Amino acid sequence: MRAYQFGDDFSMDSLRLVERADPIAGERDIVLRMRAVALNYRDMAIMRGEYHARVSLPLVPLSDGVGEVIQVGGAVTRFRVGDLACPTYLPNWIGGPLRPYHGDRRLGGPNDGVLAELLCLPEDEAVRAPGHLDPAEAATLPVTGVTAWHSLFELDHLRPDETILVQGSGGVSTIAMQLAAAAGGRVIAVTRGNRHVERLRALAGDVLSDGSTDSWPEHVVARTGGGVDVALNVAGGRTLTPTVAATRMGGRVHVVGYAADRIAEFDIFTAIRHATTIRIATGGSRTDFEALVATLERHGIHPLVDRVFGLDRIHDAFEHLACAGHLGKVVIAPTF
Repeated sequence: MRAYQFGDDFSMDSLRLVERADPIAGERDIVLRMRAVALNYRDMAIMRGEYHARVSLPLVPLSDGVGEVIQVGGAVTRFRVGDLACPTYLPNWIGGPLRPYHGDRRLGGPNDGVLAELLCLPEDEAVRAPGHLDPAEAATLPVTGVTAWHSLFELDHLRPDETILVQGSGGVSTIAMQLAAAAGGRVIAVTRGNRHVERLRALAGDVLSDGSTDSWPEHVVARTGGGVDVALNVAGGRTLTPTVAATRMGGRVHVVGYAADRIAEFDIFTAIRHATTIRIATGGSRTDFEALVATLERHGIHPLVDRVFGLDRIHDAFEHLACAGHLGKVVIAPTF
């Protein structure tokens, strides 16, 4: 089998196609032929040496993906040959509250990821892909979709009468908009510019395109009559204080990314005045993933895919992600 791996260092020049032995399924294993993989900001952070966990070479990158089951072990009961399945990003976390050992293994760093022709894993470390999604759409779910679900419906309990603020147009933001709307919530999206306003309005219903100005929290407060109930912050850095300022008294803020800066500075007095609860997301469990799949199928939700690149344009895919401003997820179709 073939796979892409970082060899000499974590850089695009070091990301090369290599040959590895074909995997053979054990009694409780499945083998996937990868059909699509998706990029996350964490993949860029690993390449830049800015990831929070120690990552060693050589490494097969990427955490989001979906594959077709081509081989099952004799004791496998959860999958059959021909199924589409997604590997879970945190393989140790099957369900329940987060424990320290749940983060010991993470696909795409520190453990080998999904940018490979074949992938062998225990059946307990995969989830059936939603039946109505194509591979490019299903590939977006293991990190992005599960993080949004875990934040809004496990760490939080978003209610139909609540308003949620979502920033930007990336993968976490767009799937969060779709999930919140399906739950009956009012969604407000804040963006920098008008590039995706119409598409976002179809998801959120209410879009502020002045996110680059200092006054956007005031506009959110005015539109909602006091601020949003819940806010999803995908950027970190200096964006955290304005996000808090846009919430109502007793509001909740979920920090799910660090696109602007991994150091998130915020004004404590603003947080005190708003009595804000701030939570930090770190993916989710397999149980969360299964609940997400059921919700997507029940509501017919299709995650947004910005562009699909061929494997011969993998460098272009990373460059497209780095430029930001995409709508939904950047996906690679790995036809090895």
